[in-house]
Amino acid sequence: MADIQSTPQTNRPWAERVKGLLQLRDFRLMWAAGGLDNTGRWMDSVVMGLLVLDLTDSAFQVALLFVFRWIPMLAFALISGMIADRANRWAIIMAARIVAVAATAALLALVLADTVEPWHVFIASFFLGWLFVLEFPSRRSLIYDLVGSERIVSAMSLETINMTLGKFIGPFMAGLLIELTGFSGTYVVLMAVYTVSFVLILVMKGRGPIRVPVPYAFWSTVSQGFKYSVNNNVIRSVLIITLIMNAMAFSVESLFPVVAKNHLGVGAGLTGILISAQAIGSLAAATVIASLAAVRYHGRIFALGLSLQLLSLLFFALSPWYPVSFLMLMLAGLGAAGYSTMQSTIIMISAEPEMRGTALGMLGQCIGVAAVGGLAVGVVANFFSAQAAVAMSVSLGLILLVPAVFFSPLIRRPIAPPGETA
Repeated sequence: MADIQSTPQTNRPWAERVKGLLQLRDFRLMWAAGGLDNTGRWMDSVVMGLLVLDLTDSAFQVALLFVFRWIPMLAFALISGMIADRANRWAIIMAARIVAVAATAALLALVLADTVEPWHVFIASFFLGWLFVLEFPSRRSLIYDLVGSERIVSAMSLETINMTLGKFIGPFMAGLLIELTGFSGTYVVLMAVYTVSFVLILVMKGRGPIRVPVPYAFWSTVSQGFKYSVNNNVIRSVLIITLIMNAMAFSVESLFPVVAKNHLGVGAGLTGILISAQAIGSLAAATVIASLAAVRYHGRIFALGLSLQLLSLLFFALSPWYPVSFLMLMLAGLGAAGYSTMQSTIIMISAEPEMRGTALGMLGQCIGVAAVGGLAVGVVANFFSAQAAVAMSVSLGLILLVPAVFFSPLIRRPIAPPGETA
C-alpha cells in the first residue's frame, strides 16, 4: 500500500492532493489506462447501439444489446469480487484488456467484410460486459492498495472524473466518426484505444499481492460474503438503493439512441453529442467533490445525487426539444457523479479490508440487475415508445427510492471505517 504522508491528506489543498496522487507512477498509469478504457467502453456502447438500430430499426433489439452487456454483471459479479480478494489484481486487469482488444478486432473484421449481423454484436457485447465485471472490483481494490484509506475519496473522485471524460469523449467520438468514416473507421479507432490501454497496464511495476493463496470453499465464501454485506447496515443500504437505481434508472440509457432518432429526429452525430451531455454535468460535480478537503456525510451526497439524476431523466423523457433534452441529461450527469463517486467509496470505507473485494462484488451483483431493467424497458418501448418507457421506469424508481433512502442510515450519520467512531 502507498505510504501515507505525515501531513493529513484531508488538510492539504485539493491541487496538492491531486498532484500527490498523480506522482504515484502506477496510479498515474492506471488512471490513464482507465481513461482510455472508459472512452472505449462508451464508444463501443454507442457504436453497437447505432449499428444494431441501423441493422434492425428495432428499439427492443437495441435494449436487448444492453441486456447482453449487463447479464454478466448480474451473473458473475460476486464471483469476480472473491477473485479480486484472492488473485493478483493486475493480472486480472491485464486479461480483461487482452480480450477487449480481441473482441474489438473480431467486430472490425466483420464490419470490413460487410458480414456483420445483430447476433455478432450481441456476442461481442456480452464478452465486453463480462470483462467489465471481472475488472470492476479488482481495479477499485488495486486503487485502494496504491493510495491508502486517507486518499481514497480523492482517488475515487479522480476515477469518477476519468469515467466522466470517457463518457463525454466516447459518445462524441462515436457519433462524429460514424458520420465521417462509417462503422469501419470507428472500429479502427476503437481498437487503437483498447490497445494503448493494454500497453499502459502492461508497463506497471507494482502489481499487487495475492491476498489468499490457499484453497477455499466456494459456496461457503459466497454465503459469507452475502451475509457480511447484508448484516452491515451501511453496505446493505447502498446495495438496496443500487438495485433500484440500476433496474429503473441506469437501464433506460439503452434507449437513448432510439429516443434521439425516433423522438428527437437527429442523426448519429447529434445522438453522440446528446449522450455525452451527461458527462458535462458529471465532470463539474466530480471536480467539486475532488476539491473537498474532507467528506463526512458521504451518504448525503449519495442521496442528493441519485435524486437529481432521476428527476432529470424524467424531464428528459417528457421533453420534445433537443436543447431541453440535452440540458436534462447534463443535469442527470451532475447527479450521477455524486451518486457513483460515493457508491464505491462508502462500501470501501465501511468494509473490513479482507472483505472489501467481496463487498464490491456484491455491489456489482446489484448493478447487474440493470440487465433485467433493460429487458423490461425494451418490452415497454416495443409496445408504446422509447420515451414512454423511460418515463414509466424512472417514475417507478422515484416511488421505490423514497422509503429506501429515508429508512437507511446513510443520511443520518457520517461514514467511518469498521471499529472507528465517526
